Amino acid sequence: MGRKADTTAVTTLLLMVPSFLGSLLVVWLLSELMPTGIGTVFILAWLASGALVFYRPAERLYAKSVLKWREPTGAELAALRPLWDRVTHSAGIPAGTYDLWIEDSEDLNAFAAAGHMVGVTRWALANLPKEKLTAVLAHELGHHLGGHAWAGLLGLWYALPGRGAVVIAKTVLRIVGVVAQVLPLLGCLVGLVFVAFVAAVALSFPPILVALVTPYLLAWAGRASELRADRMAAQLGYGPALHAVFSEWQAAGADSDHAKGKLVHRLMASHPPVHQRIRELERFAATGA
Repeated sequence: MGRKADTTAVTTLLLMVPSFLGSLLVVWLLSELMPTGIGTVFILAWLASGALVFYRPAERLYAKSVLKWREPTGAELAALRPLWDRVTHSAGIPAGTYDLWIEDSEDLNAFAAAGHMVGVTRWALANLPKEKLTAVLAHELGHHLGGHAWAGLLGLWYALPGRGAVVIAKTVLRIVGVVAQVLPLLGCLVGLVFVAFVAAVALSFPPILVALVTPYLLAWAGRASELRADRMAAQLGYGPALHAVFSEWQAAGADSDHAKGKLVHRLMASHPPVHQRIRELERFAATGA
């Protein structure tokens, strides 16, 4: 099995296009403040910067500084490497394609990130039975093989300038609110100018409006990618063990927490309800499709 971009990865990238265009607008506006040559280089450098998602030194920096992961100790690597090698061998993936990392957390979790990283919590490594941990690792490999990890991070990276602009806009609105309490007339004037500016940008650049619903669509695509990674693990032969993991989560009340959540929280959930993941694994076991 080779790495590719499946439909959920492609969907994620397409859904991030409005955010990318918004960020491009921000970068272009910033470039207009620079000398012509420097401004052009600035735009081109930003456009090319997405390649860092696949650059291993940049991945290591991201893992340590942003994700707060660390490299496994010798004992941790000795316990984790054979399980990971078993998973990659079953998928026909060369050894060393991905790097293993540890998150110092007491949660039961594992992660696929960037182009070559797989993280496991310290608790999962120490307490999860080997067969179940191997199944969880197979699920994370499914994220990599489907392109989910790099597509998500690439989309996030190119959305950062736009998100920064949104943060600044919210800060301005808060300041306007404070000013309006002290100087109502001045506050109203500044507020009207700001609203007029935002409206002008939105009307001249309609894709920005699509960004209002993008988070919900991205969450939906994320849930679909989880089901696809489950299916990949099942295709590699780890369906029963993964089913056992989900059954334990369900018995522990995972679905109860999901059901009690507000609608907006369910729409923004990054993972499907556990009973749905169990049902999809059972369907795959029965039909193979």
